[in-house]
Amino acid sequence: MSFLLIKKIKLKINLRDEKLIFLLFTTLVPIILIIFTSTIIGVKIRTMWMTPFYLFSGSFILYIFQNNIFFKNFKKFSFSFLFFFLLSPMVYIGVSMASDTKRTDYPGKEIARLVENKWNNNFKNEIKIVVGDEWSAGNLSYHLSSRPKWMYTLENKISSIEPSDGIIYTGNPKILKEVCPGVFGTINPVGYCMIGVK
Repeated sequence: MSFLLIKKIKLKINLRDEKLIFLLFTTLVPIILIIFTSTIIGVKIRTMWMTPFYLFSGSFILYIFQNNIFFKNFKKFSFSFLFFFLLSPMVYIGVSMASDTKRTDYPGKEIARLVENKWNNNFKNEIKIVVGDEWSAGNLSYHLSSRPKWMYTLENKISSIEPSDGIIYTGNPKILKEVCPGVFGTINPVGYCMIGVK
């Protein structure tokens, strides 16, 4: 879209320009820092976390090329903007309606209700910890009424767990069924191992 407005790409960067420095620090520097943090620490980057930094990219491009903007092409720019602006939600709706296996269709509340019912039928204490991957266990933790803590693993954290803490492990049903010392259940394709006070 920017190429519709810019007639010639000529860069004249003045590092003493306060507006340019502001735009650099609000667009490029955060992205570089997040990539650097991810590389050094090993943190997984979620695309939605980066959204605030994308917002200023249009202003940044227009500010750099402000002397090269061809205003006669503004109609073409407006039409292309409207096209992409309308295309994005239409494609999203189309994909959501065509497939029921998308993450937006994940029945997190229903799974949490089934797990909670099984828990209440077998244990008298409250669920305090949910262990497993961020999708299955994280969603379960979010939707359970007790709002338990989500942990990827209990490694090096066992000493902080009280005997009365209710724990649910999520993961591969074949493996969990063999090692589960409590009540086991499956909601395809995830297995749930529940350990609580009877």
